[in-house]
Amino acid sequence: MTPEELKRELQGWYLYDFANSAFFQAAATRSSRDQPELCSNLGDNVTHTNCRKCFEGKGEMVQIVDPITGAVSAMDIDTPELPGGIDPTSFLFTVISISVLFQAIAFISLGTLGDYGDYRKRGLVAASTAGGVATCMYVIVPADASLYWLGGVLMIVANVCLGVSVVFYNSYLPLMVDDSEEVRNAMAGGKEKGVESERDVIDAQEAVSSEYSSKGQMWGYVGGTTCLVLSVIALLVLVALGAEWFWALGVTSALSGAWWLGFSYFAFRRLPHRPGPPFPAAMNVYTEGWRKTYRLLALLWRTEVNTFYFLILFFIFSDGYSTISTIAVMFAYHELCMDPMLLALIAIIVPLTAVFGGYAWLRFQRRFGWSSKSVLVLNLMLLALIPLWGCVGFFTEDYGLQTQGEMYVLAVWFGLCLGSAQAFGRALFSELIPAGHEADMFALFEITDKGSSWLGPMVAAAVRQRTGRIRPTLFYLLAAMVLPGMALQALDLTESIENARRSKSARGAVKDTELAI
Repeated sequence: MTPEELKRELQGWYLYDFANSAFFQAAATRSSRDQPELCSNLGDNVTHTNCRKCFEGKGEMVQIVDPITGAVSAMDIDTPELPGGIDPTSFLFTVISISVLFQAIAFISLGTLGDYGDYRKRGLVAASTAGGVATCMYVIVPADASLYWLGGVLMIVANVCLGVSVVFYNSYLPLMVDDSEEVRNAMAGGKEKGVESERDVIDAQEAVSSEYSSKGQMWGYVGGTTCLVLSVIALLVLVALGAEWFWALGVTSALSGAWWLGFSYFAFRRLPHRPGPPFPAAMNVYTEGWRKTYRLLALLWRTEVNTFYFLILFFIFSDGYSTISTIAVMFAYHELCMDPMLLALIAIIVPLTAVFGGYAWLRFQRRFGWSSKSVLVLNLMLLALIPLWGCVGFFTEDYGLQTQGEMYVLAVWFGLCLGSAQAFGRALFSELIPAGHEADMFALFEITDKGSSWLGPMVAAAVRQRTGRIRPTLFYLLAAMVLPGMALQALDLTESIENARRSKSARGAVKDTELAI
């Protein structure tokens, strides 16, 4: 591949991250019950009764004022119900759990196809198109909740398609790294000396992989943030013009789907097919993924056990930083009583700072020559400071995530480390992939990433149910960052990286021989 062709491919690869990062889901429910009015709407300087108010640690509840003593108490608001008496929150979490299950099944069944024929690009195009269309269709879900199940089906389809598309998308990364000028020069320099310098090649692969992965992550945050800002503006304009809130949310969801589809089109024009060997005629296309995944796991356990351990550690710490972002919204609302507009501001701050953080950490790695693993471990330890600071709030009411101002500071801190942790985690994993296993290895990677997304919220839900508070969940988040981070630091991946590089060198030698013939 020529440098010009690789540059065009990289543009397409970055552009697809820019496109799919606009994906988001807006869940809303409506109830036939009338709810009390907000106390804040009834005037200031008066203690009102039978109105809604946010109570610290409890969220929105009905304020009750004793007319004789003036004592203030609170009681739960009746939970809106979907048709059939289904609790909307339970339905939402059930749908998320189902989508995670189907994601894992789809990753195994379809991910391995990316290593054969031209399925890599065909799978990417098909999955992203289906996901974008499903996201656009949110606009047709009626506001009266009569077809609430349709919203759940669309959420499952969109989430699964997004995950599958990312598997095929990520499988381009190690191929582009091997075709980069830096890696080719390192390989050629070693061959000219009669022996290939493994350390030089590994250093070149690590540097290029970190650069590509970080830039892709940054472009993704730029795209997601831009679409989010446009969606918020569109939502406010539609509501100001008299549109119903639920329908306006559907329109903004469709906007994110259109963004995904539109920019994906331009990305696909730049991405090549990157074909692999033809799919064996004797193999079943529907079961080959399961067979190959089983054999791959068995192979990793026998020959590359440290890569296997890395996947387990990634399962834990990726759940940790994903749960931080999920729990942050609940914590800010229930514990700090932040209104939706303030939460939207935080949702914009995080990806914006993640763009800057990704660039800064990449410069840091180049300046000091740190490995991808070392930068990742440092990011995890810095992320652990967020739940640690929240745990301080158990001992004082003055600080330790007790004020809204602290939330903004920690949002900046979280963004500065989040994008980098995601990018260097992907870069490190790409260095562990043996030749010919790009798609099925990234299918495992996505399973450990997306497959753990139920764990943290489930812990938080259990803690909330048991204690009535969200703050105790911070102990779990602290452990989910620190323990796997320490284990990763102790894990020696050098041999696994060298073995993966040798397999790629062998594949390159075969290609050179075929071209000579």
